[in-house]
Parts: sequence; C-alpha cells; structure tokens
Amino acid sequence: MFDHHSADHADNWVSVYENMRDKCPVAHSSSYGGFYVLTKYADVAAAIGDDDTFSSLNQQEEGSIFGGIIIPPSPMVSCPVEMDPPDFHGYRKLLNPYFTPRYSNSWEPFTRDVTTAMLNRVIESGKLDLIHDLASPVPALLTAKLLGLPLHDWRLYSDISHKVVYTPRDTPEFDETTKGLLEILAKVQLVVDERRVEPKDDLISALTQATVNGSPLSSERIMEICHLVIAGGNDTTTALLSNAFAWLQEHPDQLEWLREDPSRLPAACEEFLRIFTPTQGLARTVTRDVEFGGHQMKRGDRVLLAFASANRDPEAFPNPDEVVLDRFPNRHQAFGLGIHRCLGSNYARMEFVVVMEELLRRLDDLDVKLDAAHRYESVGIVNGWVDMPATFKPGERFDSEFEKEFF
Repeated sequence: MFDHHSADHADNWVSVYENMRDKCPVAHSSSYGGFYVLTKYADVAAAIGDDDTFSSLNQQEEGSIFGGIIIPPSPMVSCPVEMDPPDFHGYRKLLNPYFTPRYSNSWEPFTRDVTTAMLNRVIESGKLDLIHDLASPVPALLTAKLLGLPLHDWRLYSDISHKVVYTPRDTPEFDETTKGLLEILAKVQLVVDERRVEPKDDLISALTQATVNGSPLSSERIMEICHLVIAGGNDTTTALLSNAFAWLQEHPDQLEWLREDPSRLPAACEEFLRIFTPTQGLARTVTRDVEFGGHQMKRGDRVLLAFASANRDPEAFPNPDEVVLDRFPNRHQAFGLGIHRCLGSNYARMEFVVVMEELLRRLDDLDVKLDAAHRYESVGIVNGWVDMPATFKPGERFDSEFEKEFF
C-alpha cells in the first residue's frame, strides 16, 4: 500500500516511483481515505494546468470535499496556495511584489551577512552541524526578517516547521507537533496585532494595511499567509542545501568543480532541485467526474501530484537518475507549475547560491559525517535531513554586521 509519509517510502522513494511510472503511472492508494497518485511528468503538468478540475482549495467546513494541497489535509490553511481562482488572484497579486527575482535578490547582502555570522560562530572550531549551524538558521532568519518577526525567536519558528513535515502522521508525536505549531502561530498573531496599531517596514505590516478587492485582510487571512511563508521559507531551502551537502560529500570532484568556478552554482541549484525535489508532492481535489490517465475519477477524489517522480521521468529528462550539475534545459517541477508555482522560489535560489559560495570560500577540507547524519523519517511533504555533522580545516573570522548586532 502506497504511503508517502511512511518510513519505507522515505528509504525507497526513488525506486518506488520508478516502479510506479513503469507499471502504474496513475495509481490509487487506500491510505488516508484513498487518493490517486500521478507519477509522470506530462500527467502532473496536465493536472496542474487544469485548475477547474483539480482544486487546491482547503475548505475547513463540515462536509466539504476540498482538502487542500496536503494528504491528509493540514489543520491550518495556507493562503493563497490553498485557494482557487478567482479568489486566488487577488492575494497572489498582493504578494507578488515581495517575491519577484529583483526583490528577492535585494536580500542577498542580508543573507550573505547572516551566512558569514553563522560560519564565524564555528570557523575556529573546525566542526559544525551543517543543518543546525548553517542550512537551518540562514533561511529562518531571512524569513523572520522579511515577515517582521522577532529574530531572537528564529529557532522556534524553524524547529516547528521542520518537525511538522518530518513527524509521521497518525502518531501522538504529530499531534504534539501540531499543538506546538498552534502555539507558535499564536506568537505570530501577537505581532500581527501590534503591526495593525504600529506598522513597520516588513511584510506583516504591509498585510495589515493592504486590501484585496477593496476589503482589508482579516487577521485570519493574514495568519494563513504567515503560515505559508514560515513553512515554505524555513524548510524548503534547508532541505535543498542539506541534500546538496550530502551528495557533494560523496562526489568530491564535483565539489571542487564548483569551487573552481562558483558561477556554476545557479545551474547546480536547478539540478539539485530536480534530483532531490525538496517538496516531494502536493495534492489536489477533483471537482467533477473526469477520465484521467485511464481512470474514472469522481468529484471529491484526492490526487497527489508526485513532483519527485515527475522530475525523474525519462520521457522528460535524459538519464534522469544521473546528477548533471550543468544540465540544460532543466524544466523541473520542484517548485510546481502554473498559477500556484512556488511563491518563494527566487529566495530559495538566492539563498542556495549565497550559502554555497560562502561554504566553498571558507570551509576547506570539508568532511561530512554521513554515517552520523539522519534523514527525515517522513518525506511525504519535504525531503530533508534532521542533522549533518561535519569537520573542516579551522579558519579565520570575517567581518559581519549581523553578528555584531545579533550575538
């Protein structure tokens, strides 16, 4: 029985999806009340492009068929990714200016300064945990700064974001994690309330002053947006970086190839996104009876769009299981497609390049202890690592304004 949240799937997702693509590209699982799984690149693209038939809506009302983009449904709605047109368009239009390539790249100096500060804290010791000391704090601090959340609370937002995606569903631990997330969101609500009275130069303040279709945003809607930004901002980039670290440890020649010419990093980023697919898949709800891939889908049926499988489809990518750091073209689905394409993709790309540039520049003789590292127990939502110890040749501290102000 296919269960994308199971430990077995976490260990074998590559072979599982390969087998499904070959034998049953549109499959059905009885897990979590039953759902279809689309594994081929073309099928996933077709479903994403048909928002009228495949809905993203998370409608938390008694008797509603609309379960949003997570299987099983998330108890917290994320806006606007769990909305359908026409409502979706107003909120996406509001947020787009804060997530353009130009605006995202304007955060590059801050991101580099934070990265410098984090490396300074370990550079003289010759050891670090690549997740806890680098790949987690950098995106977490940027996300907090963007939203306007207290920076000293970054680990609270970061830790809960990771736990929510790697804790197996239908367990007491997941119930406790969900409770913890609600407690963190209550702290965010306090910031929202403060910004309504005294706005500052941050995204939460902008949301409290904004209107969509002539109406101000409710606190509930602002919290749904904050939930999306916190979840996406904290976990996706961390997972991308951690998988790159692990792969490069096993391919030191490719690490040196990148070190020789860091301008190769953007293309490498795209290939790591494709091959590891941090967000492994998202869901839709069928809005009408429809025939798809030889199956008669009914209104209310749930469908998992397996981006991780689509990104290894040999019909879309030559030698799909081979990592080619300068692969071109590379039209992967790691950030989705269509109107719901990942809002924060430009931040993730920028953060990856900055962190990798600084790592290549400062951490000589890097030795990642993969035997002591731990993968996520569940990769049903995000394919990441819990921790990743490493050693390196001790170096010198660099100047960092963030370090002076924050530590």
